[in-house]
Amino acid sequence: MQVDIDQNAEISAIQQVISRNILLPLFENSGQAIVVLNSDDLLVVAANRLARTILNQGMRTLQRLTLMETLPNLPEDRVAQFIRQFIRVRRRSVRARVCINGDKETIYDVDIIRVPGPLKSVVVIAQDVTLTVRALRIAAKAESQMATAIDALSDGFVLYDADDRLVICNQTYRTFYLESAAAMEPGNTFENILRVGLKNGQYADGIGREEEWLATRLKQHRSPHGVIEQKLSNGRWLRIMERVTADGGRVGLRVDVTQLKEQQHALRRLAITDELTGLRNRRNLLEDIAQLADKLGARETVVVYHLDLDKFKAINDVYGHEAGDHVLKHCAAILESAVAPGEFAARVGGDEFIIVRRMPNDRDAIAAFADQIIDRMMRPLGYAGQLMHIGVSIGIALLELGSGMAARGTVLTAADLALYEAKKIGGVALFFEPSMRDQVLSANALARELQIGLERNEFEAYFQPQVDAVAGECIGFEALLRWSHPRRGVMNAGQFLDVAQRAGLTDALDSLMTEAACHALRWLSDQGMPQTSVSINMSTAQLSDPRMLSRLESAVVKFDIARHLLRIELLESTLLDERTTHFLTNVNALVKAGYVVELDDFGTGHAAIAALRKFHVSQIKIDRSFVRNIDTDVDLQKLTAAIIGLAHSLDISVLAEGVETIEEQTRLIDMGCRLAQGWYYGKAMPLTQIKDFLVRYPVPAYFRNNVSPNSIRGVS
Repeated sequence: MQVDIDQNAEISAIQQVISRNILLPLFENSGQAIVVLNSDDLLVVAANRLARTILNQGMRTLQRLTLMETLPNLPEDRVAQFIRQFIRVRRRSVRARVCINGDKETIYDVDIIRVPGPLKSVVVIAQDVTLTVRALRIAAKAESQMATAIDALSDGFVLYDADDRLVICNQTYRTFYLESAAAMEPGNTFENILRVGLKNGQYADGIGREEEWLATRLKQHRSPHGVIEQKLSNGRWLRIMERVTADGGRVGLRVDVTQLKEQQHALRRLAITDELTGLRNRRNLLEDIAQLADKLGARETVVVYHLDLDKFKAINDVYGHEAGDHVLKHCAAILESAVAPGEFAARVGGDEFIIVRRMPNDRDAIAAFADQIIDRMMRPLGYAGQLMHIGVSIGIALLELGSGMAARGTVLTAADLALYEAKKIGGVALFFEPSMRDQVLSANALARELQIGLERNEFEAYFQPQVDAVAGECIGFEALLRWSHPRRGVMNAGQFLDVAQRAGLTDALDSLMTEAACHALRWLSDQGMPQTSVSINMSTAQLSDPRMLSRLESAVVKFDIARHLLRIELLESTLLDERTTHFLTNVNALVKAGYVVELDDFGTGHAAIAALRKFHVSQIKIDRSFVRNIDTDVDLQKLTAAIIGLAHSLDISVLAEGVETIEEQTRLIDMGCRLAQGWYYGKAMPLTQIKDFLVRYPVPAYFRNNVSPNSIRGVS
């Protein structure tokens, strides 16, 4: 017979425990309540300390009671029936959970063990599990509440374990991923669920590239922290937020951001759209030009047309901003109808537009398109029962095949430079030429020098004399702006005024000239010449300024001079400006206040005769083009004589500009024009040199008006 060594060792160990009297202390001090019963009558044989405490009985009393009698809160017959049935079926042990309802419910897990042997004993071992059960109930309730809360989430919720197997997901999550919802069973892996979705075409950007998409998505999923956005094939956008749990799993949310995406798309569209015209605006122009350039074929080019409306400010001033908006919408409609799909028109400024086209590299065809736009823009536009006239100037730049991004970035600048030159002429289209860049750089440098010159007081007024050629007397001066440039010497206004206008410096220069003219009048009066006049040129910007009269009045009061001696010169082109109605208000205010209005460069602008009366013109200055060579040009003599005769018939005085020779002056006197201004008498000079001039051409010894007495109004 083979001996089981391990079994012998166990028996020996038990014997050692018995012989050392260890069982009794273990029984008595056990953390479980232990009661030993006689299996025949279920009388208590023994109970350990914890059992006696729970039953609240001493051992002597317990040994006279059956188990059922020790438990008054339990039905005696049911307890007896349960134990006797256990003994009868001869099972070795059984476990039951017993709830005792007293002041507080107590719950026990009870093990009943049958002990074989001649004494027929049954051992009842009870463990108080009240706190454990309560904790489990709380946990179960919390779990149920959590499950309810998770299902109630408007966002998709999902939990994967450390092996990336699905633990739980809510119904919203399943709704988001309908094509793979059937695979969302606890225990299924994230990868398997993704594969089901890919197979069913669930992921828009995964179609046709499933394995590549899957590898990327798994990498995103395994990153420690991640927020990504995912577009599904049904058009839904989800924002995915996942975090690693403490046990290595992953918890994630899926937020439906479809509406947000649609709003963002609408905002992006709004951000690149001009609200008034509906055209594109300047945003992302370079990127779109680059995309168009990338698609160029052989002998093709991207053409950028930069357009600026002519006379648009006049439309706003005369007809109001609603009319201006009407013009902009009209122009936008013309431009939008002129471009093909894939090309675009954009509004990039108040009255500036850009057209970007892909065209054959044929300059004639490119220019012809620009001419068509100019022609359409020049057609009269009706508004509120009136016809408005506008024009357009266009700069053209080309972006040819193979140009790098740097060239794409400069094509807009090139078109703008070409527009700058086109605006000087007006109503034309010009291609960009490299020389234009040099001209603009020079103009920009001049603009900076202008600003510095203003700060350093480098500008001053020069005065060109006006004479009565018959009497040989000086009757007045015209104030002309000069710049004493530190490097270029004395510059006349024609050399820098256009740059000053573009740089926004004309207001400062206008104020300077008004002050200088008034100061000259004060000086002349102090020198004993109180009736000598000074003329100043009034720009259209000044005429449209509602503060014009108050500014003049401030200077007149400051220097204490007579208003009628400060002569206001208007260019003849002013009478042809769209804003004449607006100007007329200011001119009427000037005349009413006592200022005298003169018309400069008469004969060059085709002004209507009626406009002379409407603007209360007291004197016209015949342009030098009608004076030069008048002594030999018979046709010119007839034309100039007609102008002089017409002015005299209207009681308007006449002064000839640009007189350079005695022959010209003699002929003009013969034609009835005795007032003159020009180099024959003297160039413009600083105020300090006037005294020397007056030695040769003194002022009249008596008061004399150099305009028709009948035309002076409101003389102060």
